[in-house]
Amino acid sequence: MITEVTHYNDLTKEDLYRLVYLRTQVFIVEQNCPYQDLDDLDRTAHHVFGTINDDLIAVGRIISVKDQNKVIIGRIAVSENFRKMGYARKLMEDIMQFIHVNYDLSLIELSAQLYLKDFYNSMGFIEKGDSYLEDGIPHIYMYYN
Repeated sequence: MITEVTHYNDLTKEDLYRLVYLRTQVFIVEQNCPYQDLDDLDRTAHHVFGTINDDLIAVGRIISVKDQNKVIIGRIAVSENFRKMGYARKLMEDIMQFIHVNYDLSLIELSAQLYLKDFYNSMGFIEKGDSYLEDGIPHIYMYYN
């Protein structure tokens, strides 16, 4: 998988279409979650694209919150046909590398779907607080520093 990171301002129409298509497939159709996926944070984010032979198989986003000296990772999704093959881990490793190279900060955080807590623990993230519902799906706040 080849990973590329592109700021929203530099996305092509085709990039945006592919990004929205995969996120809609995973977060709305597969998870039967009829909630708005796109939000204003997409406009300030770096978007991460994981491709194989030019086919988009994984996405994520990186949001810098400079006044709080943190970065938020979100919208991690892998196409159903490519799950359990290590691509989510590769995507996260590349995201963490991008953050460490491009940001001088003290905190990285994410809101993980609860069933993925062990995966993010294995990447060095620590949960804090109780689980909560986000768009009807159990999540937990996690951080890395």
